[in-house]
Amino acid sequence: MSGACLLPLIAAWLVFAGGHPTHTSATELSQEPGGAVSVAVRLFADDIGPAVGAPPGQQPAGASLRGYLTGRFVLLDRSGAPVALAWDGGSLHGDVLTVRSRARVSGGLKGATVTNRLLTERFADQVNLVRATYGGRSATLIFTRGDGPKALP
Repeated sequence: MSGACLLPLIAAWLVFAGGHPTHTSATELSQEPGGAVSVAVRLFADDIGPAVGAPPGQQPAGASLRGYLTGRFVLLDRSGAPVALAWDGGSLHGDVLTVRSRARVSGGLKGATVTNRLLTERFADQVNLVRATYGGRSATLIFTRGDGPKALP
């Protein structure tokens, strides 16, 4: 199955799964006309909450969530310069938390480097999927515990 088909299926599973048996996040990077990039990260709220110190059953606070994401999800442009992600809000749908941000990536996503270590410090089986759409194509990167940065083709 291609990455283009796989990520929407996993995202749907994240939304509708009852009592999730695995630890997964799904991230969408979308390059818009003009070069802006939107980022949407979907995580199970009961997985991310304890990682940022949220009380059980409560949505994580914005500042602690931003701090955690900034340290564990990193985007570098093709020259290796860090890309600043501007917080664009979050929403909770069922047990899935979606966190949105925006960025300006010099040169676009082609050749950019992504690091996604979300929740890998908590769960040995954590799988983080990143799907990037840019320049008429899409690419999917898969991250597990111990993985380093990966370049978008």
